Amino acid sequence: MLWIRTPANMIRYLNLPEKTREAMTPEGWYLSGDLFRRDPSGAYYFAGRADDMFVCGGENIFPGEVEQMLERHPDILQACVVPVADEIKGEKPVAFVVRRSGARLTEEEVRQYALANAPAYQHPRRVYFVDQLPLAGTNKIDRKLLREQALASAS
Repeated sequence: MLWIRTPANMIRYLNLPEKTREAMTPEGWYLSGDLFRRDPSGAYYFAGRADDMFVCGGENIFPGEVEQMLERHPDILQACVVPVADEIKGEKPVAFVVRRSGARLTEEEVRQYALANAPAYQHPRRVYFVDQLPLAGTNKIDRKLLREQALASAS
């Protein structure tokens, strides 16, 4: 996890002492919640947010990594991966995909692409095609809403 300490750091969250204790060390380090991987050459790569990561069959899945892999497909404009509960695996990945204009991509094609281009545990068990991904008030993809939609579709 990325820890930051600089004179520009905040000193606390306003009126949120518990959140401050979670995010700040007594020495003034800010715990960002961002996770990085380091390659053999020493370069760091953003892997995702600690609170987005989920476990599928004992394997850590970072939705951002799966989304980047899916978005390399020529017919996929945008993707969002969310976890849904699974009795055997704990949680499993489900993808919401925006096709490129005119693309006729199928769910099975997306799943096969993921199996061919990433570890098997990362492949989405379901793929839902949408015209656009919903945004939350922060102007970021509303993962909570998509997870609720995936759960509702599964039942």
